[in-house]
Formats: sequence, structure tokens, C-alpha cells
Amino acid sequence: MDVMKRKPLNFSDDRGSLSVVIIGLFIITVAALMVMSDVATVIVAKRSLAQATEAAAQRGVHSLNKNAYYTGKGTMFTAPLAVITQREHAAIPIDCNQAVLDVIFELHSWSNDTGSMKRHELQGLVLTNLECDGTSLEISTYAEVKLPFKVPFTHIDSAVLTSTAGTTNQVQEGFYLFGIRLH
Repeated sequence: MDVMKRKPLNFSDDRGSLSVVIIGLFIITVAALMVMSDVATVIVAKRSLAQATEAAAQRGVHSLNKNAYYTGKGTMFTAPLAVITQREHAAIPIDCNQAVLDVIFELHSWSNDTGSMKRHELQGLVLTNLECDGTSLEISTYAEVKLPFKVPFTHIDSAVLTSTAGTTNQVQEGFYLFGIRLH
């Protein structure tokens, strides 16, 4: 009978060790790209949500309360005297009931928009809070963003984003003649 002679294992042989390093670096690179893609998606979606919230707040604040705006003792000398005396103009009154409708309409329009401003990853835009005191408006929204890659070793495939915007509508400084700003 022939007895097979086996060579003893030599652990000092480093052939093939470079391939293990290359495979490890490749896995780290791919994982880093996945994380960077998720982070970039969240940042862009956050900006899109902020733009939607700001647009809705701007639309709501332009709901003029005509009864409050056109009452008072303003004359054609009111604006020039305010400039001369360095007196601040009063804020333009807001019709809060109409502002609520305008904000909801703007958010609905934004949700159904297919343009470049809205990200397709951003879903379920919801108005969470609206505060109107008659001269200023503050709204809060939230939406869910779908991540392009599921976070490894977790069940996380989306994130919830929030945004808040507030605004006041004021008269611009200057001299007005028949509603036209001259300065």
C-alpha cells in the first residue's frame, strides 16, 4: 500500500492575502456609497419639504382680511408721514379662515406636482399645525421619505421629516402714489 505523504500546513505563506484585503475594501466602499445615497436622499427631500412648507405659508399669509385692512383713518398722507416720522407700518391683516384653505390647497398642489421641485421619494405630505393670529402665520408639516437602500441589519427603509415656516406680510417702505410705489 502506498502511503500518501501530505505536506504540513505552512501558515507563513501569504499567497492570496491581497485578495482578502481587496474584497474587504470593496465591501466597505459599497456600504459607504449606500449610506451616502441614503443621506443625500434625506437632505434633498428635507429641502423639498421645506420649500413646500414655505410656499404654503406664503400663500396663506397673502389671504387679505379686507374688512380689517380697509378700516381706519388712513389718507394719502399716511404713508409719507410714516416715512418722515420713522414710524413702523402695521402688519397687513390676514383672513385666518381663508389662509387655512389656501395653505391646504397649496400643500395638496405640491403633493400632486410632478415637477422638479418635488422629490418622488417624498410621500404623504401632512399639515400638522397651523397658527394664525391675524397678522402672522406659522405652519408645520411632516412627510415620509423612502430611502433608496435599506439600512443593513435593520428594518429601516424610510424616515420621517418635519418642517416649520412662519411669515408676516408687511408694507414695504417707500412713497406710494395711487398704489404705485415710487420709492
